[in-house]
Amino acid sequence: MINTNDFLSLSRLSLEGRDSDVRLFLAKLVRKLRKDEPIIGRQLEELLKTNPSRSSSILRKETTKHDQTAIFDSTEKSEYPLIKTFEGINFEEEPILEEQIKQQLEQLIIERKSLKLLQKSGFEPASSLILKGPPGVGKTMSAKWLSAKLELPLYILDLTAVMSSYLGKTGSNLRSVIEFAKSHPCILLLDEIDAIAKRRSDESDVGELKRLVTVMLQELENWPSTGILIAATNHPELVDPALWRRFDIEINFHNPSLNQVRNAVIHFLGNDEMYFEQWIELIVVSLSGTSYSNIKRVILKLRKLKVLNPLGLKQNILKLLLPNIDELSREEKINLAVGSVVNHGMSQLKASKLFGVSRDTIRKRINSTE
Repeated sequence: MINTNDFLSLSRLSLEGRDSDVRLFLAKLVRKLRKDEPIIGRQLEELLKTNPSRSSSILRKETTKHDQTAIFDSTEKSEYPLIKTFEGINFEEEPILEEQIKQQLEQLIIERKSLKLLQKSGFEPASSLILKGPPGVGKTMSAKWLSAKLELPLYILDLTAVMSSYLGKTGSNLRSVIEFAKSHPCILLLDEIDAIAKRRSDESDVGELKRLVTVMLQELENWPSTGILIAATNHPELVDPALWRRFDIEINFHNPSLNQVRNAVIHFLGNDEMYFEQWIELIVVSLSGTSYSNIKRVILKLRKLKVLNPLGLKQNILKLLLPNIDELSREEKINLAVGSVVNHGMSQLKASKLFGVSRDTIRKRINSTE
């Protein structure tokens, strides 16, 4: 009904006199009990209702509409929902990840599930990791995948939003969120960590930001083994080097390679793969260098076009995939032209005009591959 980690977390909160956080923890427990032990769940819920809270918490919503103590509300709708909560995440299929990244995440999962075995030998599992890379490559999705695999709630704090709205309160707010995450087994994702953890030599920075780096360094030193702290950044060059060294794991995300783009295209096409078979190479080349999220977005639009306008699909595909053809390199244009002729039955004359490649070049490239 209640595992050892939950019992220890609840005991710690009670002994520290953190009444509001105890109530929040019990509210989470009620949701779990509703499924496994509905009678006890209802009894506990009734106790919470008949015994009102005696103090406020930064994680609970107050009656004042613009009260800043509500910005980290994780159990009710808030005027400023800066924390997003995810529980019971399910993945019908494995996410698309680079093999090296997947191996690092799987190693972390193994360590977390072997907590007692490691501790028995004097080791602790990895409890913090930093994810860096361009937008749309899978950083947030990886955090959700870990949440699903480890069956831990995931809290995502958008640090950019915190900084833009509550600069003077950011330090205390960050500490409160961190204390909440440390009070029970969970995963806390600090998104856009570069918003606060800038290099302390940055002269354009203000004193508040410099102090936040120190806050993060202190918290990373004693993060509990029952939870995981994840930081994510699109701009690793802005992050203080001292912070990098405090994380147990560092994972670099990249835009997918051409072969990975092809796998992603086929994956997202799903049951429509055969229908788009003659266009796949053109789709792959046009989407090379982009993120997984962009690939998914484009493929979804193509599949909708197939349903909405099947007769005009060919024309729509070209408009969607080649809006910025002038920005492509000469080699990319040649590959597109040749692929259109060989795989799509386009005339050499039309391919030449469409891609800006001479018919002679197209013909020679085709002959060289036969």
